[in-house]
Amino acid sequence: MSDTGTSNRHGVGYWAVVVLAAVLVLFGLPIFGGGAYLLWLGGSWYYVLAGIGLLLTAWFLVQASMLAVWIYLVTFAGTVVWAFWEKGFDWWAQVPRLVAPTVILVLVLLTIPVLLRSGLTRGKDRPASPATDHPSPAREKQRSSAGEENRRSGTIIPTAR
Repeated sequence: MSDTGTSNRHGVGYWAVVVLAAVLVLFGLPIFGGGAYLLWLGGSWYYVLAGIGLLLTAWFLVQASMLAVWIYLVTFAGTVVWAFWEKGFDWWAQVPRLVAPTVILVLVLLTIPVLLRSGLTRGKDRPASPATDHPSPAREKQRSSAGEENRRSGTIIPTAR
């Protein structure tokens, strides 16, 4: 267990995230499939979009990506809008529409520490994508001091930007 990257990724937290992802797939597939059927009958797009949101959340949870949290937040917000559009402020009618998605929201939010830890570990192993490679002030200082050192010694070493 000296390799912390492997143990963090496959620790209890990681497997809890994978189990949650499996549950989201079990919910997402019938919601998507049933929603496609309802849409074919002339119904609302909501169930198709909610099913896609659950499936994408599950995918990104398994990938240990924070994008899973953001996707589920958008899915949850859409669910709240849809629920109030359907039934207004009839609180008893909102219970079946909002309780399960709220429980899932809490579970997805509880994955944040594991996802952040996995993201930091992954950052050591893989290069960041251009979309996430934002230089921090500390990184810029390190680059500039390395460049200054190289100029003093006469060595020309290109630094990646």
